[in-house]
Amino acid sequence: MSTNLSPQRTASGSMRTSSSLSAASSLSANSGIDSALEERLSSLLASPNFSVSQYLNIALTTSTNDTNNATTSPEEEEQQLEQRMASLALQLQMRTQSCHDEIGRIGAELQAIVPRCAADVGRLQVGLEGMELDVRGLLEGMDYDHHRSGVTKKTGSSDNADVGAGMGEKKDDPLTTLHSLLNLRTHLTTSRAILSAASSWDETINSIPMLLSTTPPNLVEAVAALSQLEQGARALHGMPEGREERENALKKLRSQLEVLLKPQLLHALKKMDTRLGPLQQCVGMYGSLGKMEVMREEYVKMRPLEIHTLWFSFGGGSSNVKGKEVEKKSDKTNFDDDGFFEGEEAKEKNEDEEEVEDFDFDEDNGNVESSSFPTSQSTAKQFMEFLPTFYESVLELLSKERTQSKLVFGPDLAPSIVARVLIECFKPIVTSFEKRLGNYLCPVPGKGLSMGMSSSISRANDGMGGTEAIAAAYESTIQFLSLAYDQMEAWNGSSNNEESKDSKKGSAENNNNASQSASSDPANEALQTIRSSFLLIASPFLPYQRNLAEAERDPMGEAASMVAKDVRGVVNFEYAAERLGDLAPFMFPLAEAAINRFELLNSGYNAPATLNSIDKLISNHAAELAIAMGTLSTNASNSSGPEFDERHVNCALEILRIAGMFKRNLRSFEYTVRDRLRMLSKEIMVDGALLEESNDVPDELAPVRIRAMLAREACDPSPAYIDDGTGVKCPTSVVQLRRLAGSANKNETPPLFPKALNSTSRLAKSCLSLVFEVCSAIPERQLRGISALPVWKQEGGGNSGDGDNEESYGILPQSFITHVGEHMLALVQALEPFASDTDALGLANEIMVGVMEVAVQPWKEFVAAAGCSFTGDEKSQLEILMRGKDLTKYFLEEEDDDALGDNSGENDDDEEEEEEEDADAKASAAFCNQWLDVVGLAVTGRLLERTMRIPRLGRKGAEHLSTDLNYIMNVFTALGVAGHPHPLLGYVAQLVTLDEESLRSKIQRRRVDTEVSEALEVIKRAELRIAYVRSISV
Repeated sequence: MSTNLSPQRTASGSMRTSSSLSAASSLSANSGIDSALEERLSSLLASPNFSVSQYLNIALTTSTNDTNNATTSPEEEEQQLEQRMASLALQLQMRTQSCHDEIGRIGAELQAIVPRCAADVGRLQVGLEGMELDVRGLLEGMDYDHHRSGVTKKTGSSDNADVGAGMGEKKDDPLTTLHSLLNLRTHLTTSRAILSAASSWDETINSIPMLLSTTPPNLVEAVAALSQLEQGARALHGMPEGREERENALKKLRSQLEVLLKPQLLHALKKMDTRLGPLQQCVGMYGSLGKMEVMREEYVKMRPLEIHTLWFSFGGGSSNVKGKEVEKKSDKTNFDDDGFFEGEEAKEKNEDEEEVEDFDFDEDNGNVESSSFPTSQSTAKQFMEFLPTFYESVLELLSKERTQSKLVFGPDLAPSIVARVLIECFKPIVTSFEKRLGNYLCPVPGKGLSMGMSSSISRANDGMGGTEAIAAAYESTIQFLSLAYDQMEAWNGSSNNEESKDSKKGSAENNNNASQSASSDPANEALQTIRSSFLLIASPFLPYQRNLAEAERDPMGEAASMVAKDVRGVVNFEYAAERLGDLAPFMFPLAEAAINRFELLNSGYNAPATLNSIDKLISNHAAELAIAMGTLSTNASNSSGPEFDERHVNCALEILRIAGMFKRNLRSFEYTVRDRLRMLSKEIMVDGALLEESNDVPDELAPVRIRAMLAREACDPSPAYIDDGTGVKCPTSVVQLRRLAGSANKNETPPLFPKALNSTSRLAKSCLSLVFEVCSAIPERQLRGISALPVWKQEGGGNSGDGDNEESYGILPQSFITHVGEHMLALVQALEPFASDTDALGLANEIMVGVMEVAVQPWKEFVAAAGCSFTGDEKSQLEILMRGKDLTKYFLEEEDDDALGDNSGENDDDEEEEEEEDADAKASAAFCNQWLDVVGLAVTGRLLERTMRIPRLGRKGAEHLSTDLNYIMNVFTALGVAGHPHPLLGYVAQLVTLDEESLRSKIQRRRVDTEVSEALEVIKRAELRIAYVRSISV
């Protein structure tokens, strides 16, 4: 083997000598020697019959001939000869030194080759010995088989046992033979691989410097040679001799090739828009070196430069890009200092690489500097218009990259490459993205007031900003991510090609571990890269997702303050209905938008905080409306004139309709939110862990699925699982949403907005009070001062006879009570137009529950005026007193039933007539009767209270009072409202005209009555009060 290798090294050395001599002789061209003479001298130097005298004679003879042909002086000829001699001496010295260097180099190489050849011979000897043993064993087995077959033929079948034994041996011998042949083939294959690697090692390793010394270096063949050397190293791995030397040599060659490949890669990347051939060649070489990851990193860095320039062209930031590019270029130049090349050749390589790097830097720098940066005029509106344009540019790049990456890297690695490009597009701009969201759109929650002030200024300029702008930007981002996912290579295609790729890997096991790990599972790698890219792109929105309620607080509070200011400005009763009709439902679109933003940004996570903020928003608005209703009620009662105005009633009823619409909107909004919470709980269960497992990768991603995945990573990256009440373990957020959404039984479900519900109840009471104040303002004003009328003290004539009776027949109702009666009759006509509107009536009925409570105050004052107070449940006792159904047993006698206004038969007839009416007419009549009932109860209570406060009642005054009470009873009877007239009116009318003995005996009977009732106590006190004002002693 050493004999075969030495001539190769000698030939290599002679080639280097010839090249060095030719390089040295090239200097003579500068000394005036023509090409023919130079060729002659060079051939003489390479000749084995070289002599110095012959060389000098040829050179000097040529010089002398040239001198004779030219017309020169003797001095000039002598000078030219001396110059020629000096030049020849210098050339000879250089060639001698070069030959000495080459001889020393060849000697060193021979010194290193001889031990290696000896080791190879030793390995060959070991292999041949093993082969010899195998062949001998095979031959011995064949001789034994031949001997046994001859013995069997001679003996025949005399002994059955011997025959059986012989058959058994024949049965085993072929297996032994096959096993020996298999071992032989294995040893031969191993030996062939070892011999092939050992025989080609020196030739291959010596060819690499020659391939790299050419101009330009032949990197393709050099990389192929290195790959062959690595295969040989693996074949020789079991041979300890020279293992360290081989590893060091491979390491050094690999480093040299990586340094030389770097500028070629950069140049190919620069020209990839016009030519992909050089880039594909680089991919093959880097793949052979096992440095595909380096190749991909450089490729990915170069792709989004235009995208970065586009991003920073909005609102400044060019210095950052430029600084990053300078830093990248300075990092690239550091690869030239490895020191594997020495002398002029290494310097030339480094200079070439530096020139390529300078070219790259200038081109990038030019692109950056050519951009314009409008910093002062950037607003929220401009940024919201710029963002979709930016996303379109990225999608266009991904579309081109999808095609190009398949051509350059192959269809298996294409999805991962596209995803890496997507990450690189956003990695340098994430911080800038977050700052722009805070400066242009909405302050980042928890970052102080300065950003909020700047954001307020920006919104004042263009009318945009706040969380609605954040939601719009996030929605645009989600749409972009969905479209970007479509740009990835089809998953089905990648999975189908996986088997073919695995088969190719079997023939390409020469790559190192890094290369194998990078491409071991392309689908899983692309999946993780896509998921990482999505999380990176959405990361600027993380503060808003995690603190959405806090981010919503200032913008929604600002809107609520503006509306509250407008609500407080509603003081004109005539225009209140129109103005409040616009302002009352104003918060529900805001709340709906807040829920939309919550669904978009959080997808159901952190629901209690958002619901609480919306609850507070609606509650404050309802409270402001309730205060406005109270103000209007006061103004209405103070501004109403002596005459009844139906417009005031219509306005009050319209406000009642607005309150009913508010309550209906709140209920409808709550039902809608519950349905959306149920839907969000399902989305969390289905899409929360999206893109975590490669066996569950969809062909396309809808924005709603991406939204759920990003919300989980932002709000609950490590969910805790708890029992949902049915024995199933679910994430805490899902269980929370299900509890908030409630069950099918709405009565058992707690309200989502309890504060808003309470404020709505207060608003309903305020509206009912407003309508009541408007409808009862005239009766209240007319009855306010009747207790001090002087008519009550009149005694009339001194004698009691027929003349007095005739005079009593001529007593007419007083003006105050006639005004009250006329108002009650006119109220029917004021209520009917509103009640005939089915839609308005339906809204008003939303808040009519508990309307009787607005008429309670006069009855409380009546009880107090009678000198009584309730010790038990005041509300229920007042209700019994107001309704009067259970009071007849206390003060009605059989003969007085008709006098006290028992109209039960009339009510039965009314009920029969109502059954014949349609539903709308019934609802309209019921609404009118309900308000007539309330106003009638209030009038009754106030009239009784004023009666109890009369200081003295004479005979004539008692007759006037009885006439007034009977008049109002007739009015109530004419209205036909159930429960009217109230039994107490008729009873008091009897008491004021009852003779003294009858009244005294009635009071005495009360004292012996053992029944205990607070309502009965009020009646007793009323009897005593009337006896007192009539000056009747009891």
